Amino acid sequence: MLKISPVQHVNYFLKGLRQAFNWPHVVTVISTSKVIQKTLLKSLALNGIAYLGILIILETFYNTPDHHLFGYSYTDLTGYPLYLICLVVNSKLYSKFANPQQQQFSNDDHVDLLSSINTIILYSNFALCVTLMRNLLPVIGSFVSFYMYCIIMSYYCFEYKWINSQDWAIEQRMSYTEEHWAYFFGFGLPATSIIFFLSTLRAGGVFALIYPCYIMMASAATPEPVGTTKTTTNSNELFDLPTKMPIFFLVRLMNNGITFAVRKLLVGSKRGEMILENKKDHLGKLV
Repeated sequence: MLKISPVQHVNYFLKGLRQAFNWPHVVTVISTSKVIQKTLLKSLALNGIAYLGILIILETFYNTPDHHLFGYSYTDLTGYPLYLICLVVNSKLYSKFANPQQQQFSNDDHVDLLSSINTIILYSNFALCVTLMRNLLPVIGSFVSFYMYCIIMSYYCFEYKWINSQDWAIEQRMSYTEEHWAYFFGFGLPATSIIFFLSTLRAGGVFALIYPCYIMMASAATPEPVGTTKTTTNSNELFDLPTKMPIFFLVRLMNNGITFAVRKLLVGSKRGEMILENKKDHLGKLV
């Protein structure tokens, strides 16, 4: 197994942390792009005023035992459907922050639907892994889940860059993240610190507000190390750490199981097989 010194990993972590504070780049992009300005205003109106505004009203005035239906609060009954609607609408906005000049149009509604379904599955698996780490590991569960959340947060931020600019398949994206775990731990730390301790609905709204800024930062970032397998050697030092962490091992297992089940359901459907083949390299795009 390839390993490098903890000091080098700390340097990668600090590099990621510094690039997660590249606010001058964000200001420059916003000030020089009319497309970004208009899209950002739409995002603020949708997520800040509409979604979080409604959520605050519900939690302030309709959060008593009298405001329940079928055992669920008005906040839950209204907030989660509204959150899903915002996810769908946001998906039309986020790609512009990564590349405001690029316009993508899909001519196949079935492909878009399948891509959205697989996105929900992928990110549900991410969330499930974080929850399992938090609840099943005694003492260290919260720390491990926070670490994983930082890595996953970075994955979110870089995903549009990897798909639109580099055309990477999902396995390439996950492997690259695992090979640069120290850097992505640092890059995802600021955003994770903001939303990790919030409730699910509040975290969703705050994430949607700050996420465009981190997409823009990721588009200008350069993860380190560059060319991991070429610049590192086998090490026998006791405290050296591996260059690659199997962070998404459980996610891969769950994804493969669900994909296998879906393929079984679509057996005999030429249309379904064609969709799966056309989209197999792009499953998991953020919505």
